[in-house]
This record gives sequence, C-alpha cells and structure tokens, in this order.
Amino acid sequence: MDMQKVAQQNVDMDMTPMIDCVFLLMIFFVLVIDLSQKNLEDLILPRAQFQEPDDKPPENRPILNVLQNGTVVYEGKVYYDAIKHGTNYKPIKDLLLSIRTYGLATGRLHLKEEELPGGIKAKLIDDPILIRADKWTEWHYIGEIMKQCSQPEIAFWKVELAMSEKDKETGEKNPPKSVKQ
Repeated sequence: MDMQKVAQQNVDMDMTPMIDCVFLLMIFFVLVIDLSQKNLEDLILPRAQFQEPDDKPPENRPILNVLQNGTVVYEGKVYYDAIKHGTNYKPIKDLLLSIRTYGLATGRLHLKEEELPGGIKAKLIDDPILIRADKWTEWHYIGEIMKQCSQPEIAFWKVELAMSEKDKETGEKNPPKSVKQ
C-alpha cells in the first residue's frame, strides 16, 4: 500500500454530531438558568432571628427592592430615588397603584372583600407583596412603603419582608430550629 497516496486523500468531516452537541449544550444552559431571580437586586439582607422558609413563593408576587440609600427598584427599574425625590413619596404610591392595576387587569392579583371595623367594606389585594431591603437601609424607607401599602386605594394587606438565614458579611448562621416534642 502506497502511504503517500493515503496521506494525500481528502477526508470529509461530518459536522452533524458537533452541531448536535452545541444545540444540546444551549438547551441545557437555557433550562438551568434560574429566571426566578431576575427581579432580585444584590442586597445584603438582614439576618432573621426566627425565620419561616419561603419554600413555595407565590408565582406572581410583586417584589420591591430597597437599596441601602433608600432607592426603590421594581423589575430592574428605579421608581424612587431618595436623593432625587427626598420626602416626596408619590413615586412609591404611583408604583404600588400601577402594580395593583396591572395585577388585577392581568389576573395576577386577586381581590378579597373584607368588612373593616365600623361596617366599612374594603376590597383588599389577597396576594402578598415582598419587600427586600438591604440590611443597612434606614427603616423609614421600608415604613413608608408599608404605609403606602395600607392606603385604601392600594390595599396590599399581606406584606412580606425578606430576611436571610445567614449573614452575608460575617457568615454567621442561625442555629437549626429545635423540634418540639
């Protein structure tokens, strides 16, 4: 057998398996990316002394992020800037009203009619809203959001506060819950 003739022959390479592998890798990464974290800003949450795990969060729960300087971010967009707006909390109220209006129009949020003291009937949002605030955020910013949530035209009566089981700065972690017997 003439080795020089064998070495000069053109060999066609089948690229189909390579393309298949590339597409399989793309599908894998698309499925692995956790899109449920897209509304979460990178915050250092305060450590909870007594925590209740958030194992099954509501699918369409609105999430407000409050940065250390008081800035309110919703779905990656700044709605209230403490430096720019100061004590004018109207942007927070407008944001909560738009969340309510959009949520009710799309069916993401549900109303519950409740009788308040004095025989007054109110239509409350029966779904929770989550407030995530940095551990160093001044409390009055969170308090203002909670105050706006309680306004009759907004009426979010289920307000959840995000806290961490582990302190991101010190690494300190809460002891496991003891089992009652």
